[in-house]
Amino acid sequence: MIEPHVHVAWAPYGAGVLCAAFWLVQGRHVYGWFTGARGAAYPACFFALEDYYADDETVFYRSAQNDVHGPWLIVTADGEVPIGQEPVPPELCAELEREQDAFVHEWLFYRDEPGHADDAVELRERGIPLREVNLRPKKLAKLQPGADVETYTSVGADLNVIVFLSGRWPLDYVVR
Repeated sequence: MIEPHVHVAWAPYGAGVLCAAFWLVQGRHVYGWFTGARGAAYPACFFALEDYYADDETVFYRSAQNDVHGPWLIVTADGEVPIGQEPVPPELCAELEREQDAFVHEWLFYRDEPGHADDAVELRERGIPLREVNLRPKKLAKLQPGADVETYTSVGADLNVIVFLSGRWPLDYVVR
């Protein structure tokens, strides 16, 4: 099992979860999943960065929905184009699904998801509005405070992956 890298950005009194992402490095390629705010919505997508750690140009693919086996898009400067097959090797799809499940369980909860009433109460007690996607209160201590945005990046994670994604993904969060 590969240890995933993680980046979370949170604006507790703004949009909430701006970005929650994990990724795995496989040789020169990067595969992962992200969610975060886009206006009042919270899109979630699997992604692949082909040739990210190579001299070749990086190709960014993302799932059209929150489904590693569903339709995929290639993302270019000119827009998004559907592609015929998923760019993730079949043996890695199950690993990505497991990692996504573990990541969501550890870091996030959804407003309408059963079993998180205590998390919702704790956020409300802190004066933090409940949104469609929320950080688990037990993870708040891991965040580094910022003026408006608090972040967490796992040790050893290449934050340039998030910088690359943030210029192209369907989230409002941009890292410069």
